[in-house]
Amino acid sequence: MIGVDLVDLTRFETTAKLSRFLERFHADGSTPMVMAKTWACIEAITKAEDKPFDPTQIRIRFPPHQRPIVEDPNHVLTSSYVLSVSHENKMVIAVAIRA
Repeated sequence: MIGVDLVDLTRFETTAKLSRFLERFHADGSTPMVMAKTWACIEAITKAEDKPFDPTQIRIRFPPHQRPIVEDPNHVLTSSYVLSVSHENKMVIAVAIRA
């Protein structure tokens, strides 16, 4: 199954939204771009997963010069996922493919 999500970076440029997001989703950084990429990945995984799960139980990491990695220590997802993220200007897109 494949999930895709498109996010407008401006959603995460206000300090209040950024702070709340950081607290809740264990983001791998603290910039609006990292938050947008994290949210796009979570939404893409949600669409590919096709069943509810608690997104606060997973973590998306962004190693330099590599694809994003999903950490699922509590096994809330039914499968592992391959992620791809791209961005241009104020838009971020993520694709999640169930492995």
